[in-house]
Amino acid sequence: MTKRIFSALLGTVLGAVVVLSAFSKCGVSSQAAGTGAVSIGSASIAGSNVVVNVSASDLPSSDDGQFYLFAEKVYQAGPAGAPVASAPIGASVSFTVPLEYKTTSCHLYDKFQVAVKQGGAFVAVTGARYITNPEALATSSPARKNNGKKGLILDGAKIGNGNTESVTLGVQQGAYNINLEDVIGGNSQVAYEYNGKTYHFDSSYLSQYDHCVRTSTSQGMGMTMVLLNPYAKGEEFMISPYARGGLGRCSYYLMNTSEDTGLEYLEAVVSFLAWRYNGQNGFGQVDNWVIGNEVNAKNVWNYASNMDIGTYAQLYADSLRVCYNAIKSRNANAYVCCSFDQNWTSINNANYFSARSLMETMNAVIIAQGNFDWCLAEHPYNYPMNWTSFWTPKNEKAASMIQHNIDTPYISMENIEQLTDFMCQQGMRNTKGAVRPILLTEVGYSSTQGEEAQATAIVYAYQRAVTNQYIKMIIFNRQTDYPVEVNQGLAVGLTRQDGTRKLAFEFYQQMNGANAGAYIQRAAAYAGITDWNAAMHAR
Repeated sequence: MTKRIFSALLGTVLGAVVVLSAFSKCGVSSQAAGTGAVSIGSASIAGSNVVVNVSASDLPSSDDGQFYLFAEKVYQAGPAGAPVASAPIGASVSFTVPLEYKTTSCHLYDKFQVAVKQGGAFVAVTGARYITNPEALATSSPARKNNGKKGLILDGAKIGNGNTESVTLGVQQGAYNINLEDVIGGNSQVAYEYNGKTYHFDSSYLSQYDHCVRTSTSQGMGMTMVLLNPYAKGEEFMISPYARGGLGRCSYYLMNTSEDTGLEYLEAVVSFLAWRYNGQNGFGQVDNWVIGNEVNAKNVWNYASNMDIGTYAQLYADSLRVCYNAIKSRNANAYVCCSFDQNWTSINNANYFSARSLMETMNAVIIAQGNFDWCLAEHPYNYPMNWTSFWTPKNEKAASMIQHNIDTPYISMENIEQLTDFMCQQGMRNTKGAVRPILLTEVGYSSTQGEEAQATAIVYAYQRAVTNQYIKMIIFNRQTDYPVEVNQGLAVGLTRQDGTRKLAFEFYQQMNGANAGAYIQRAAAYAGITDWNAAMHAR
């Protein structure tokens, strides 16, 4: 199994060079092919400088015997403007340039590339390489709230103000959404100085997010925030130019890293949020940031015009990296996650990429330009989503969609070990060789097949997460039924819209306490699981 996966991944990595070579035609950020003999080994922050190390196995010809170092914007396709440094061509060269942090010339988000002069023109001889240690700038990073794996998407109407339902439930990990356009627009009463410019953010929306994070933090929860990019009139600059053809069609859009204004606002607002919620400022603490929602389902949740998977992977990797650098420079201990849905291999086209194909392609792009420690946010819903009783598949097709092998069409909690096995591969690990943290940031079960079925599914899913060491949390969708979802057959709340409690409320509350064994036995009996331990596929 592993050998076959690695062969596919190697093909993706090699193919990335071909894909990237086409980016300059459409203005998307790129890596020059060069000769392959010169490469940037690292670009890292050291004090107030950036150190870029270059090696050459074969020295390129040039007009003047000099290497030239360029610092380029995310969207620039090759050496642009004036070089920031030069040095004699050699087999091993180290450049040191000022980071210029907190100025308009800050290099935190830039990519570095080496060129030589040939015929009077600058010609790139390396690929582009980004800074990979933004956490070096974090002056105060709070310890993570690792109190347990049991999570819930919170109902904003039930946060604080005398409501202690989440405390009663024993929620250990809370989740909430932030719309970036809400923060950027509005009354503009909150000023924020960032990299030599002043930005203004909306105090009324921020007060709502402050209330959520502060209250949840005070109740002992770890907090996960999902950063979403909806369309707001007058703020089109936040939407990628590769997504503006679909304005008004979808819920959320690809972030803009392709133009100065959008890029700078993205850097600033994400840095601001990471600073505000770093646990040091009285607004509460966010440990995990998810960049976009189910980005492989791009025509619904991260809209971009039809394009090949390599181009889209590069664009999403750019936004993920920008957010990563912004967040980690404020909180070194935060997790920064990419989000994928349960379609593992089943559907893969220009509108809807499979999670595995996009993850492989994105990972190859990131490695080529400087690997960083992104984490995975996965949504392992059942197939179909509104079918709760997975132990009795809806039909033969549904049964075939969940398999215990790496080529399974869908990933659900029934075969979640296939996802963690995939992430254990050496090629998918982080910069330290460790398995990347896996956060199940959204999974839910409807009560439409009966409350006992919903309660059973929740206990089963939670136990699958508990018995898998690579899964850091499981966040259930949701605290209260949501009308739009209910109309789709997804009454996934622990309570109904009127606030009355379902059986799932009790099971969720008790499934990790002193009486957990009794609830596991009840769930096993209802689902007909005779060997509970074997059904866990523990990892």
